[in-house]
Amino acid sequence: QQQQQQQQQQQRQQEGPLGQLAQFIPLLLILILSFMNMGGEDGVGATGGSRYFSLTPVSPHTNPLATKLAKVKDIPYFVSDQFLRTVARDRYQLSQVERMVERSYERYLSDECKNQKAYKRKLELLSAKGRITEAERENLMRKARGFELTRCLELEDLFPRAVPAKDRVDRHSEF
Repeated sequence: QQQQQQQQQQQRQQEGPLGQLAQFIPLLLILILSFMNMGGEDGVGATGGSRYFSLTPVSPHTNPLATKLAKVKDIPYFVSDQFLRTVARDRYQLSQVERMVERSYERYLSDECKNQKAYKRKLELLSAKGRITEAERENLMRKARGFELTRCLELEDLFPRAVPAKDRVDRHSEF
């Protein structure tokens, strides 16, 4: 019996680093999916990879602007020097680009919301597995309960029509 306990303890110690590594796999997956998630009907990727703008400061789009003419105000985006000299001076063209920024940002938030929900669900599923200690189970559940779906909340606030009522985040749950 004592020998069995020692074997079990050795197995737990051997699973320790693997168990810790397994906790980071969902996060790595989310990051990889976020960067690989490109596409869109107007040729705009997840970070707004269009010739007019980017949602992140990437050369040549290094000049910060924020939406003013679109329905959703103050979405940050970045444009090139040439854009500032040409398109930014034409109110009509600028409003068209801002609509593209708005659609791109909505897509970005939607994708990030899905990734956050998948990560939270993965934490919940990992905590339900039988091969982990009670302490690891509690730790995973605590992480899952404490994980805020910030992009989902932002998506609901900025684009309420984009999220059906049944898919909305419960803002009143207690942890």
